[in-house]
Amino acid sequence: MDRLDKIEEAVLLLSKLAEPKPRSIWDKLYLDRVRDLLWILTIPTLLYTGAVNFDKYWLSRNEIRLEEKRNIAIARLDLLQDINSEIYQLQTRGEGRQAFALIEAKRGQIARLTDTVFLTWAEQPEMLERHDLNALAEALLVQHRTDDALRVAETVESDGLSPIDAIDQQILKARIQFAVGPAQDIDAARDHLRKTVPLVEQIPRKGNQFLMQEKTLQVRLLNESWLGVDCEKLLPMAEALTEVRALNKAAGSSEDIYQSEITVRTVRDQCS
Repeated sequence: MDRLDKIEEAVLLLSKLAEPKPRSIWDKLYLDRVRDLLWILTIPTLLYTGAVNFDKYWLSRNEIRLEEKRNIAIARLDLLQDINSEIYQLQTRGEGRQAFALIEAKRGQIARLTDTVFLTWAEQPEMLERHDLNALAEALLVQHRTDDALRVAETVESDGLSPIDAIDQQILKARIQFAVGPAQDIDAARDHLRKTVPLVEQIPRKGNQFLMQEKTLQVRLLNESWLGVDCEKLLPMAEALTEVRALNKAAGSSEDIYQSEITVRTVRDQCS
């Protein structure tokens, strides 16, 4: 009897298991639609994540490339400054022929170095500070690329510069626009030098005022002479430069760092 009871209980249990279960809330949903909805929502997320990762990778690679180009350009600029320094030292010692010979001998090298620096600067204009920009402008001026030289010089921010530095910027732009080339503008060059007059008055020490006056006058006289201006205009400038040079010599500046004495002597010989 017990055995029959157990068999009967087993049959009842199997019957209950075979009965369909009541449908839950999840069973009532259209599972296919839920799956489709999840798939639709997942695709944009995957695409967005992929795009962000790609941007990070690309931007990182691009920044590395730009940094490499900056480093190469700075190294080229250092070489340019070494060459410019050598030329300047020859010129200040009155060895103009040697300076010209050096420029001619290294013209190709200067051109290649300048191109690398200029093209990199054009792509990344924030990469150079004032002194580096001026060195680049000088190199472009030597190659008569006066339009590019002026473009570089004009990017130097004048606000906040000391009077002496501001005068130097005006002198550089004057030299560029006096020179033969696409940016030549004699009136603009003279105007740059006129702008130095109030700046000189802002220099605290008289000795430094005289030095900057000498530098400005020398640039004006040298370029006006080169342009073939009449001697009746050149000689008064030469006398003024002689007077300022004498003041600086009396103050202890015996070295003719701006070649003023050479310029005055050349103009007097020319007008004699």
